Amino acid sequence: MKKFRAFIALDSKTNHENLKVVKKLHPYVYGFKVGYRSFYNFNSDKLIKEIKKYKSKLFLDLKLHDIPNTVGSALESLSKINPDYLTIHISGGSTMLKYALSTIKQKKMKTKLLGVTLLTSLDSKDSRDIYNERDTAKLVKKFALLAKKSEINGIICSGNDLSEIKRFKSLLKITPGVKMFNRKDDQKRVTFVHDALNLGADFVVIGRELINSKDPKSMLQKYYEKYQNQNLWTN
Repeated sequence: MKKFRAFIALDSKTNHENLKVVKKLHPYVYGFKVGYRSFYNFNSDKLIKEIKKYKSKLFLDLKLHDIPNTVGSALESLSKINPDYLTIHISGGSTMLKYALSTIKQKKMKTKLLGVTLLTSLDSKDSRDIYNERDTAKLVKKFALLAKKSEINGIICSGNDLSEIKRFKSLLKITPGVKMFNRKDDQKRVTFVHDALNLGADFVVIGRELINSKDPKSMLQKYYEKYQNQNLWTN
């Protein structure tokens, strides 16, 4: 079985459970995403060491968003971890994004910076209320253009927006809010994994549906058997 073009979101209630997920699934997936809960609440050092031990990709999802100097200071601290991928809000502006990039280069980090466009929990009403723009696809394109101009490595976007941003070929596209089999969740703009990857996402982020299943490994195997002939896998 080849590796799934997916990051597994480590959102378990305990670090012990997160470590079990890494140990069980690392041969089958591209990497693991560590978000707020796991980074701040648990012994993230142990979790990060475990991910790196298996040579899986480390995706640190901290969604940095502050004045440029503060974001730069945060990155200086994170240079000790040197994650493979790190999220930052594009809405923080070009100066903040470029400052973050310069800090990464200065600290000789390998980190790829991924700009958050519009959270998948937000719909057109939320978009209008926050950004005065009801057309979410139009807003995401604006964010993608800013990401490209700022020369960051990629973006985080909904599967629903992938067809609209195909022209930004230089940007990595990572899609959260995707489902393998089940659409029931608190996400508003969701799509299926195979659709997102076939529409142009480089990687997807899968969380609760997989890690809360009775047997995540068997679920991945079942998915592989169903979609093994599609471009969802990497060596």
